[in-house]
Amino acid sequence: MQENSKTSFSKVKLIGAILICSCQINSASAQDEPVVKAAILDSNEIKIGNLYNSGVSKMGQKQYDAAITDFDQAISMKPDFQEAFYNRGLAKYQLKKYDEAVFDLNQSNSLKPTAEASYFKGKSNYQIGKYDEALADYTQAISLNADYVDAYYFRGGIYFEQKKFNEAIADYTQVINRDKGHAFAYNDRGSAKRQLNDFKGAIEDYNKAVLIDGSFAIAFNNMASAKRKNGDMNGAIQDYTKAIMVDANYAIAYNNRGSAKYDKGDFKGAIEDFTKAIELDSKYYFALNNRAAAKYKNGDFKGAEDDCTKAIQLNPEYSYAYLNRGNAREMLRKDKEACEDWNKAVQLGAEGASNYISTCKN
Repeated sequence: MQENSKTSFSKVKLIGAILICSCQINSASAQDEPVVKAAILDSNEIKIGNLYNSGVSKMGQKQYDAAITDFDQAISMKPDFQEAFYNRGLAKYQLKKYDEAVFDLNQSNSLKPTAEASYFKGKSNYQIGKYDEALADYTQAISLNADYVDAYYFRGGIYFEQKKFNEAIADYTQVINRDKGHAFAYNDRGSAKRQLNDFKGAIEDYNKAVLIDGSFAIAFNNMASAKRKNGDMNGAIQDYTKAIMVDANYAIAYNNRGSAKYDKGDFKGAIEDFTKAIELDSKYYFALNNRAAAKYKNGDFKGAEDDCTKAIQLNPEYSYAYLNRGNAREMLRKDKEACEDWNKAVQLGAEGASNYISTCKN
């Protein structure tokens, strides 16, 4: 979950992580019976069955276009072939033809409602931005199978994005009740709790996530940020360091550790971490602005000005880079330029920027 600074004090922000699940494919299974019953099929039925089985086989080999061709023929011969609609919908989902997948999965459900078709219809609707429809689909999947863990998880993700954090927590809890080893659900429930300022509960959930998966760098990063919000800077720095140990290229964790060091007054250490974040991601304008703030605190006003300018070049709408560059320019006795920057910061909505322009001459 990415966290970036929006002020010279490096305020932190969380974004939920999402777990992607594998596609499921229906296939026929044989069962031994004590008495063999013979069934006489006409040639048309045999051909339909062969086409369907061929499509299922091609799905298993990830030959999705070829599988769709087989399902097309089977459906043309048997328009009420629910299983063929379902699997053709899955093949189209894999090919990112989400609108077509929704159509097929809806057809499948109209013939025989299944939790699986509703679930994948939800995933398809989500991909095309129909979030309310996706919510309804996941809810239908749960109504058809009360233990459908993935449906609870992804519905929780939509609630999180809609800032319905209590509803998200309820769904992640349903996941955890059914799967105690679901590290992602613990992580995301922690993030929802953090949004509600329940830092203690968030830390507990993040800790469970990393106990399940010791390589879960995002959860270490998130736990550190919750500790930072809770005033535990040393604990935050330790957990950011763990995230970096797991993933040495984790630019966000370097940026966030730099922010925690900044909060502690360790401006030299903060500059080192922000610099590493920028080395890993040259377009990381949040880290550039943060490094500017640390350089300002360290008395390097020209360096602060330069970093803010680079941040603005990457994002001309980044209000806090204008605010911080104005501060640096004031110290460099560039009063006119400082006032221009502060006015731009006000125009772009930087919190507190209006306090600086009172010293500017009209």
